[in-house]
Amino acid sequence: MNRFHNLPIRQKLTIIVLSTCSVLVLLIALIFITEKYYTFRRNMISNTETLAQVIGMNSTAALTFQDPDTAVEILSALSAEPNVAAACIFQPNGQTFATYPRTHIVDERYKSKAVELIAQIRTDENLNAAAHEFIDRQLMLAKPIQLNRKQIGYVVIRTNLNQLYNRLTLSGVLVVGVMVALVLMAQLVSARLHRSISDPLLALVATMKQVTADKNYALRARKQNNDELGILIDGFNGMLAQIQQRDQQLEQHSQQLESQVIERTRELLCSNDRLKKEMEERKEMQGRLARAQRMEAVGTLAAGVAHDLNNILSGIVSYPDLLLMRLPADSEMRKPLTTILHSGQKAAAIVQDLLTLARRGVTTSEVVNLKAIVEDYFNSPEHEKLMTFHANVHVIRHIDADLMDIAGSSVHLGKSIMNLISNAAEAIHGQGTIIITLRNQYIDTPIRGYDQVQQGDYVMLKICDTGHGIAAEDLERIFEPFYTKKKMGRSGTGLGMAVVWGTVKDHQGYIDVESREGAGTTFTLYFPATRQQMAAKQPLQTGTYKGNGETILVVDDIKEQREIASDILQTLGYTVATVAGGQAALEYLVKHRVDLLILDMVMDPGIDGLETYKRIVTRGLPQRAIIASGYSESERVKKAQALGAGAYLRKPYTIESLALAVYRELEKN
Repeated sequence: MNRFHNLPIRQKLTIIVLSTCSVLVLLIALIFITEKYYTFRRNMISNTETLAQVIGMNSTAALTFQDPDTAVEILSALSAEPNVAAACIFQPNGQTFATYPRTHIVDERYKSKAVELIAQIRTDENLNAAAHEFIDRQLMLAKPIQLNRKQIGYVVIRTNLNQLYNRLTLSGVLVVGVMVALVLMAQLVSARLHRSISDPLLALVATMKQVTADKNYALRARKQNNDELGILIDGFNGMLAQIQQRDQQLEQHSQQLESQVIERTRELLCSNDRLKKEMEERKEMQGRLARAQRMEAVGTLAAGVAHDLNNILSGIVSYPDLLLMRLPADSEMRKPLTTILHSGQKAAAIVQDLLTLARRGVTTSEVVNLKAIVEDYFNSPEHEKLMTFHANVHVIRHIDADLMDIAGSSVHLGKSIMNLISNAAEAIHGQGTIIITLRNQYIDTPIRGYDQVQQGDYVMLKICDTGHGIAAEDLERIFEPFYTKKKMGRSGTGLGMAVVWGTVKDHQGYIDVESREGAGTTFTLYFPATRQQMAAKQPLQTGTYKGNGETILVVDDIKEQREIASDILQTLGYTVATVAGGQAALEYLVKHRVDLLILDMVMDPGIDGLETYKRIVTRGLPQRAIIASGYSESERVKKAQALGAGAYLRKPYTIESLALAVYRELEKN
């Protein structure tokens, strides 16, 4: 699985296309061959029963007058049937009356089976009922011979199934031929996807790395097409232009501010030491402002990229989930589909890191305990793997037993803890120690450092290492995205510390860092304590949240998003209609009634989700709705909810998240 994750996008696309096509062909082939098999068996039973009926009708006189020679002549007519291996007429007492061929010796095993079938016929209330059984690649069928509604004997016919197995072999050859043709076709499709998706995307990534390395925001990515990737590149170039303009404004502002500070300092420099200290604070605030503005600018860029990537990732996350739901439990394709699903989910997790960086990632706030989150990380496979690579690193924990709770997202907090401990371990060469301290702390006087910690009750997390430390010139930039001394693609993505910074800020917390080259590093995080009670979690059973034919209208400007949502909802038992924009939704609702809207917030061109819902509400008719978006909750989402819209659903959504959101919205009074 790790090997697949590390493959280039080009190879991943090829594997996904080939795997999906192979699954479909195998499923169709299985259905086709199975249907052929059972249809042929049914026809064989029907044809053999008809033969037995004819023989029985023609043999009544021979049985009545005890004329076995005539019965043998009647049976000899079966020579025209190539599938008939043998036949026999039995008297009511089970004695053999006539056989085909004439010299045929009745095998005791087959005779015993014939007696069993005759016994089944005798117990059946239907006097004309037949009995059959498949044995040794042959069909054995018994049929009563009646005269005046009385069973005067029995016909037993054995037919071989060679024709069935010949047909199955031919079908297998056809399936192999189709699979070979499909593989060639899939390679052509994959090559087309490479040119349409991976090549422009890799070019965009190369431009992004160059911008990050050179800090040259005048660079622009080259646009090849006007599809979604073309729109993404336009947005990327537009954001670079905004960052370039903002940097210029920031530089001008910094120069003006520096001039003002220098001028004011000259006037007050000789007054006293306190004035020398209104200046240090001003420089600190100026540095914090510059850092915040840089993070905001890059965060805006990351948010736009994350939104478009979430739309692209929807198919990779949702379709494997849907296929797994439809496949039997013992299907050999479950494992590769699960691999594809997990890959998509990990890609979505990286996109979520971008949203965290953009200060748009923390969408849930619940009462959590940092002690439990830290313990969960130390019991995780990720920590076990880290310790395997750094066997000479010793970890010491000091955790208060009565640790206070905080309000926040356990997922984002856990990822931040993992990033900090991972960085600490990688900073140690050879023997070393990581000390993790977690305790309650009351701050009565603001603490000045990387952040200025204000007065209040906090849960403090401190992570110290004995590693090589951070150079002074790097210390001011460690929280910038893509600023890393590691090798990109091997040790990390360059987003780890930026995610930590965004998570702390989204939790209204503070962060401080102290380091010196050769003397290790200490990160200290302060999270505001809460007096709220922790809510008990209830396990979710997705199977419970199925529909009963309710009508749902999916409104999304991206075709693939509409198709994914429609497939999932129909699988869950809902009636689904889709439209490509807000205006089309309004026109549809004039003529149709729906139980629920799934409304994309960002649609282009035309009116967006908020404006669409406003126009629906102005008609005076209540309409249930769920808001979907590749961003996290924004001001426009909250405005739509204030008008009456329901839950926010983040893309790319899974079957479970979509099923639960729809079920809860429809269950409201």
